Amino acid sequence: MAEESQASQQAGPPSPSFLTLVLKTFAGLGGGIAGMLILLLIFLGASTILQSALNPDLGLEESGKNPLFIFVFMAMIFLTSLGANILGSLFFTFVEHEKYSRTSTAMYQIFFVNLVAFVIMAPIYLLLDSRGLLDMIGFLAGFHVLLTAVASFMILEIIGNLRYAVVGVYGMVFSLLISTGVSMVIYEFSQRNTTVVLFAALPVMWTTLGFMTVIVEMFYRWLYTLYGTDFLMSKTEYGKDYGEPEPEEALPPPDVSGSEFLKK
Repeated sequence: MAEESQASQQAGPPSPSFLTLVLKTFAGLGGGIAGMLILLLIFLGASTILQSALNPDLGLEESGKNPLFIFVFMAMIFLTSLGANILGSLFFTFVEHEKYSRTSTAMYQIFFVNLVAFVIMAPIYLLLDSRGLLDMIGFLAGFHVLLTAVASFMILEIIGNLRYAVVGVYGMVFSLLISTGVSMVIYEFSQRNTTVVLFAALPVMWTTLGFMTVIVEMFYRWLYTLYGTDFLMSKTEYGKDYGEPEPEEALPPPDVSGSEFLKK
């Protein structure tokens, strides 16, 4: 494949520039804001249904809840996360087009993983709604947004940068930890308003993904130049895999004449 041959000719891991750091951070912010705008439009369009239970001042309440609330809420979270994940990933491909060259394949896979996540989590939404655990619905929605964002980014990394996908995993883990911490701070400063966290989750998550993944790549490139060991490359072997000889193929039996074969 062209991508593999190009990656194999590359001298070491990627070496992103400071401009890439700035552009990818703003690309992630743009994807997160796009998702937040989708959330806002759906929220305003279905305000008569959503605001019966989702109060911007008090959070999620059970009193006066419209029966259609949970279905509209589920559709809102799905469309919001899907839009942010596709647009955020697409913006990343614009910044690093050489790295993420298989854009169409990545977009198809991102759509399917978001759809599968929604199908799996839909019964949980319905179960929480039937038991009146509306506060938990807000937390589940936040988990839904974070989970699909992480899955979408990992698909983008694996398809576009398989040789150094492990570096992307480290960047994603640090991004998840930082964005979760920032979301918790926002939750506390907003007087534990779940609605505010829902609106802030996507911009925070995608901005952190854009920033931290480039920072991790820069740091790993520095380690590579310092020690000369490409220890996070996917083909680097450790433990028993390192230096273990490959099993020899069994040699075919020697050809014998018909008379010699009958004597046996």
